[in-house]
Amino acid sequence: MKKWTKSVMTSLFAAALLVCATGAGAVGTAASQPSTATVKQANHESRLDAIIERGYILIGTTGDYKPFTYLNPETKEFEGYDIEAMKQFAQSLGVEARFVQTTWPTLMSDLLADKFDIAAGGITRNTTRAKTASLSDPYLYFGKSPLIRATDKEKYKSIADINKPSVRIGVNPGGTNQAFVNEYLPNATVTVVENNLDIPGLIANGTYDVMITDNIEAIVYSKADPRLYAALADDTFTKNATSYMTHRGDYIFTSYLNLWIDEMKLQGKFDELYQKWVK
Repeated sequence: MKKWTKSVMTSLFAAALLVCATGAGAVGTAASQPSTATVKQANHESRLDAIIERGYILIGTTGDYKPFTYLNPETKEFEGYDIEAMKQFAQSLGVEARFVQTTWPTLMSDLLADKFDIAAGGITRNTTRAKTASLSDPYLYFGKSPLIRATDKEKYKSIADINKPSVRIGVNPGGTNQAFVNEYLPNATVTVVENNLDIPGLIANGTYDVMITDNIEAIVYSKADPRLYAALADDTFTKNATSYMTHRGDYIFTSYLNLWIDEMKLQGKFDELYQKWVK
């Protein structure tokens, strides 16, 4: 077992004290793509120390997945459950939150290219991602379910009901939604839609019949548009959890992140975010 040096212990203690500190302000606008040198931790033993010294943390997020991450075209700022959570995380470190836009297909490669320190925005915790990156402790539980038209609520009640050539599915590329569709709905007529934000409207207007997504996203869209219905929201096809994704091999940073998640749970902060962005 690795013996911690006095300098590492000092860094951890200083970081822990910052949990209660006021911290610097956070910004929600999309950051320009930083150079790799901007993100690297230089001579620090942990990314945690580098972030605190540099004064800001870079957060990769897609901006297309309500209610977790949404790049508002009017304000040009990110908003949502995980955007607010990451601002609070930055505040605990006493640094500024800077958001870097990524996509689901490039999420992992952008992390590995060191374009940001942490990825956030409704990221599913699974073993596939854990082979390449470090995943935090879970902070929210959900499952895959269909978003359909309200007029079809009696029509799609199972995978068998959906897994037919006559059923048109719209799915966003590169994430767990597409992976689910590929594995469990091979007989359906599937169209990949580049912008995830477009799919609910295309379901509502009849272009597609089903969107397989997380029940939380389905609930949010059905509340916003009475033409839509979150089917099986309480009896989902899968059981999953969300996490934050970081670089492998940095035990100090991961330990701090998981401690912060525990504190957020204990203080009811995640519950407050759920009430604001989902309920």
